[in-house]
Amino acid sequence: MRKWGNGAFMSSWVHGFIQGIWNRQSVSRFTLHVLRITLYVLLGVSTAYGWIDGTPYFYEHFGSILKEASEVPSAPAQPNARQLTLGDRRDFFSVNFNTHEQYIVQATLRAIGEFCYIFVEDSQWLRTVNEQTVRSVRRAFDETTPADSNRGIYEIETELFGAPPDIDGDKRIYLLLLNIRDKATRGSNFVAGFFSPVNQHRGILRHPEIGIPVRSNELDMLYLDTDPLNAGSEKAFGVLAHEFEHLIHWRHDVDEAIWVNEGCAEYAMFVCGYRVRSHISSFQQNPRISLIDWPQGARSQLAHYGAVYLWMLYLHEHYGGSQTIAAIVKDRANGISGINNALHSRGVEAAFPVIYADWKVANYLDDTEFADGRYGYQNEQLRLRYHREHRSYPVSVENNVLAGYASDYIPFYPNAKNGSLSLAFEGDDLLPYDVKVIEFQGEQPMTVHDMSLTEMGKGSLFILDFGQEVGKVTLIPSVQPDHDLSGHNISSYTYGAQQIIEKVEFNATVLPNPVHPRYWDIIAIPNHSIGGSPPQITVAQNAERIISATPMKVVQDGAIYTYSLYLSPEVTPESIRWEIFFLGESVGSGELQKHNE
Repeated sequence: MRKWGNGAFMSSWVHGFIQGIWNRQSVSRFTLHVLRITLYVLLGVSTAYGWIDGTPYFYEHFGSILKEASEVPSAPAQPNARQLTLGDRRDFFSVNFNTHEQYIVQATLRAIGEFCYIFVEDSQWLRTVNEQTVRSVRRAFDETTPADSNRGIYEIETELFGAPPDIDGDKRIYLLLLNIRDKATRGSNFVAGFFSPVNQHRGILRHPEIGIPVRSNELDMLYLDTDPLNAGSEKAFGVLAHEFEHLIHWRHDVDEAIWVNEGCAEYAMFVCGYRVRSHISSFQQNPRISLIDWPQGARSQLAHYGAVYLWMLYLHEHYGGSQTIAAIVKDRANGISGINNALHSRGVEAAFPVIYADWKVANYLDDTEFADGRYGYQNEQLRLRYHREHRSYPVSVENNVLAGYASDYIPFYPNAKNGSLSLAFEGDDLLPYDVKVIEFQGEQPMTVHDMSLTEMGKGSLFILDFGQEVGKVTLIPSVQPDHDLSGHNISSYTYGAQQIIEKVEFNATVLPNPVHPRYWDIIAIPNHSIGGSPPQITVAQNAERIISATPMKVVQDGAIYTYSLYLSPEVTPESIRWEIFFLGESVGSGELQKHNE
């Protein structure tokens, strides 16, 4: 949709227009709230960059306390502990994400569903929330979702992930609709909802960092924003599905790694039929983030939501469906260990690093028709923004920094119609790398190579027909440590590339070993560096092959390749014929004691 003019100007215009209508006092505050959102959408003015979840705040700041939680029963443990009636008023504790302080929310019970109570902050009633909003929230939670017209969020998620906890002895979940206090300003990210694990404790806790008391509502409850979020919208129902998964996840694993917790909650939105596009779009703009290192700070989190969702979706599509994600939710181990446990319980032999190496390629290719669909998604369409690209040579780039389980995507394009591409890579040898190289014909992938790396983290690869059959080559390095300690997985790497216009040719010869007379050294010298694709040698005795397609040994960083051949006393040199191949083509051949042909 085309945007009308400058976003800041249009935002100011909408604000003034709404204020003018309000001054006439002819419509309600709620109508103005809906009108404001509608105008923003129609005029292409963004009300915010994106929504985030407030739940990670509690795991970041209260982690040590939350681990000490006692076991709580799962719902429904017993009939309702106390009968509530519409119109009941009560105070709830909430948190100000700007000041870290608690405050009291005065709210009124506006609806009672089969699985929920819906309380609305009094100051928001008929301002951002009305009867229709409440009915819509209740229907989404109790009765119907885009994924299933006969089941609401509660039934879909409890059947998949298990029952929620039940600290209050009441089968219903408390849903509090309120204007969440956060750092959001017009045009910034905002907290759309949260689950507070503090409410699963009894009594008063103390903030471990600033020492202030933190009180528990001692309820199974979720918080849903009303401004700028439209609480009666599909987006809000997706947030509700997200937060409800957090409540269930808490029952199974009170100290799950944030990135896994958020990934499962994003996946819950998908299971209920709600879209996650805004988070995916952010990841597409910044795909070189770590999958496992969750950042603090609202502005930096959006892309991480997209990453962890895509990870869970990839497991869903390629490794066992929704039951695999349910197994992750229910496993008490955290992070990578919990995911490996869940995969193994589902009969999956591949471990986390192997799957990650395929996942990073899938994010780049997203092609379900290539390699049996291994590198694609059925339910999403991705197009990543590149870290950088190269169209002129030679290339030498140093000090590229990556975090653990983060990937770079670096395409190379030919600047001549025909030639070869020589790629070189070197990690800092502190952490292991996985390096994929993809060849394209036009925009269609042809081959995905695994670049072989030495113990020192060095590797190279040689691509033929660069500029003719091969129209693009993409380098995809990633740091893949064997642990997931957040903040301790930073590494750097260097890469280089050279486009070679001349055809690669070899000077191949054979020499008797001057020290060991039964040994013969077969030597191949290329006219250019050929990277990590050494020539291969085949040896035959009296036309019968005795050595087949064996890589030659590299000497002097690729300047020379050799193969030492031992002949037993009964074998005559004249009976031996050798042939050298490079990338499937013969580049030299001959017989012992004779020059190459």
